Amino acid sequence: MIDAQLTPPSASFHASWLESYEEWGTLDQDGAAAFVAARYDLDLHNNGDFAQWVHVLHQLAKDDFQPPEGLANQSTIWVVRNDEYLGAVSLRHSLMNEYLSEVGGHVGYGIRPSARGQGLAKFALRGALDHARELGMERVLVTCEQPNVASARTIEACGGVLEQVRPPESFAPGLGITEAIRRYWIDL
Repeated sequence: MIDAQLTPPSASFHASWLESYEEWGTLDQDGAAAFVAARYDLDLHNNGDFAQWVHVLHQLAKDDFQPPEGLANQSTIWVVRNDEYLGAVSLRHSLMNEYLSEVGGHVGYGIRPSARGQGLAKFALRGALDHARELGMERVLVTCEQPNVASARTIEACGGVLEQVRPPESFAPGLGITEAIRRYWIDL
């Protein structure tokens, strides 16, 4: 049994999210949708900007919200335990650009380094799949880099069927892919 909850993003987790940021050492925390903050020029160290970011994440989940160029409507779910941010999963509602359809897929997830090895990634991915069913999606694309064995196992444990492993040179140069990508489909 997982001792954690899936919850919508909340500004109340700012301090804990910053601790996670320090562990990762980057805003690029798969699933945390921090790239959204960069698109809106928000400094997530700042309380006000963090609250704005959380608001934008809630807006992105609405299909009638028009995201900026390059972003898809997506639902972001945070993994928390006792007021501690542990990670996140983002479910993109469509594969609206080349990057998402080739590399990013419908789902991105990430668990902070100190919370790994507890089944939280599988818990988060299953929550995203439940949400995808609620949205009426019939299947989702989930990807990971070839060397990420833990992520591949997580995807497979959640029903992922490997479509292919694509070498980095098979992608358009502008996508910036440096590792082979494992592409999985999960029927819902």
